[in-house]
Amino acid sequence: MVVQASAFRHFVETEYKLSYWASQQHDRARRRPVVKPPAIFRAGVGQGALGLGSVLQVDQWLRTPAAQRFIGHAPDAPCRGSDSTLLRALGQWELGPARDATYAVHLWLRDQGQANRPLASGRGVRLAVVDGSCFGGVWASVLGFAGAFYYSVDVERYAGRGHELAASRAVLARATERLGAGFATHLLYDGLMADRADFATARRQWGLHLVVKTTEQTLALVADSRALWTPMTPAQLRAAGVEVVGGVDDTRAVRYTVCAHGGMRWEGLGFPLKLAWVRETHLKGKYVGQTFEFWVLTTDESLGAAELRELAHARWAIENNGFKYLNAAVGSKQAYLKDAAAKEALLLLWGIGLALREAFRLWLETQAAWRDWGVKDSVWIVQQIEGSW
Repeated sequence: MVVQASAFRHFVETEYKLSYWASQQHDRARRRPVVKPPAIFRAGVGQGALGLGSVLQVDQWLRTPAAQRFIGHAPDAPCRGSDSTLLRALGQWELGPARDATYAVHLWLRDQGQANRPLASGRGVRLAVVDGSCFGGVWASVLGFAGAFYYSVDVERYAGRGHELAASRAVLARATERLGAGFATHLLYDGLMADRADFATARRQWGLHLVVKTTEQTLALVADSRALWTPMTPAQLRAAGVEVVGGVDDTRAVRYTVCAHGGMRWEGLGFPLKLAWVRETHLKGKYVGQTFEFWVLTTDESLGAAELRELAHARWAIENNGFKYLNAAVGSKQAYLKDAAAKEALLLLWGIGLALREAFRLWLETQAAWRDWGVKDSVWIVQQIEGSW
């Protein structure tokens, strides 16, 4: 298979304008830097795109001709900084311009239609996903989108357990300021946001529908519904106006039943909710024969029972295609990087690199040679990116 040697470099320059966004970056660490911020920005993006497992590996890569060609594409070139130089600069990185660059990725993908996602029902949605995690001792809440592929857009660092919700609210407020209310159709979150205030804020300020998946059964709305629905047969539930659907999900190897009802009132909330009760029995694997259940709450009453189950599972994109994938690529969960400020900056840059890599993969799939080749593994993608540099 033949792919033009400069394909990835040409792709990110023409489609994303990488040189422009690199030129906007700043750090507060050095007065007369030998290695300029645009080069460090490109190094961080390159670490994500190539899946380099540590800053030391970035240091080693920067000494190669391929890296020098990529970094040297910027007018500040070439880059021969050590890992300590990179970390010192990233520890004092200006996050505003870095966030400008990450939001630019989203706007570009949105304009290409890749931020959208069709549900199995055919309904088109734009799904924002927020979750907090520990990245090698550094806690941060991450905002991403589950579209044609998952990609992260923004990060807000927080002190540790018990502070996630405040950080998530902050990152969502910033996304609304930058993108405008209604930047997504739905926001997917876990049970931490099963709160009247968050449902109200989502509708009135963020301009979207909050979809919360929870296993918490102490919520009055959940406990009352479960007590009422449990003794009823499917026919009785339908007669009472409850939507009941079921089937087999071959992908997850489960048999499922979903009961859903709208018009649910939660005292103190000015919007009615739709509530779904999902039960899934595993057909294979270590949980074979076991049944698990969870609840889904949302202000979007137009969603059907099957759609609510699908959205609840879509929330896992941030964990499986976000946090785990990022850790596999760059070791983000490892504690090799102690500087929390540098880690926050790198989370933004890594997100750009991984998004560009996935966008490049989708572009390759439109090329005849790629389709004829028929091999779509990530190792080959990385080889193509490295060759382009």
